Amino acid sequence: MATWNGIIINNMDLKLKIGDSVIVNQGVKEPDLEEFELSGWQGRVVEIDTKSDKPNVLITIKWDSFTLNQIPADYIVQTNAEGLAWNMMTLYESEMQKTIPRDTKENVEKAEDELSDKYYWESNREEGLRISKILMGVNPKNEMKCLKKWIDHLDKELNFPIQAIVSDSENRGPIKNGDKILIKSLHDIVDMYGIIASIIFNRKKYMFPLCDLEVIEKTKADFQLIEDYKTWFSNR
Repeated sequence: MATWNGIIINNMDLKLKIGDSVIVNQGVKEPDLEEFELSGWQGRVVEIDTKSDKPNVLITIKWDSFTLNQIPADYIVQTNAEGLAWNMMTLYESEMQKTIPRDTKENVEKAEDELSDKYYWESNREEGLRISKILMGVNPKNEMKCLKKWIDHLDKELNFPIQAIVSDSENRGPIKNGDKILIKSLHDIVDMYGIIASIIFNRKKYMFPLCDLEVIEKTKADFQLIEDYKTWFSNR
């Protein structure tokens, strides 16, 4: 017999079923990221591997909202980078105890949605991590603040002037797809078009959306910086 938070549990015969609430035993570590200890993390059973032998029955747990809201940011970032799920875990039956639920499935869904929005870019591996670092501390749903963060960052990091090519154009003016231009500076922000660049084409100055330009020299840091911005802008 064992106790947890005053609840008496028979660990030798858990008889777990789908939907049961469980809590992770003291000293249990994340199997893939051992620097993270899972002691006290709680969730609901969503899968039981009936083919595995006792006492090594594998149980998949989906974390409850309390656990989700207390998960370290580094854990979510690392699991995303490794292509792992941060909202659930598979452990041995012997590594957990039955307990009572402390929230609803609706609470879990809300917490998952909030964390998915917050850490959306980290799930896109290296490119996403770069974007997330630039937008750190900014609400991802506040588009204008994100754009302000982008223009400040690019103004500081880009090496003007930059040779580029028009990758997308409405073809209604003098500038067409495939035209070579020179990016002189970043001019302003417009809701619909994002960052507007000041460019030179045929010795004349124009304003053109940065998201529709591509740096010619792909080996330069300017190329990656602008491509990261374009990725964010097209997926915002």
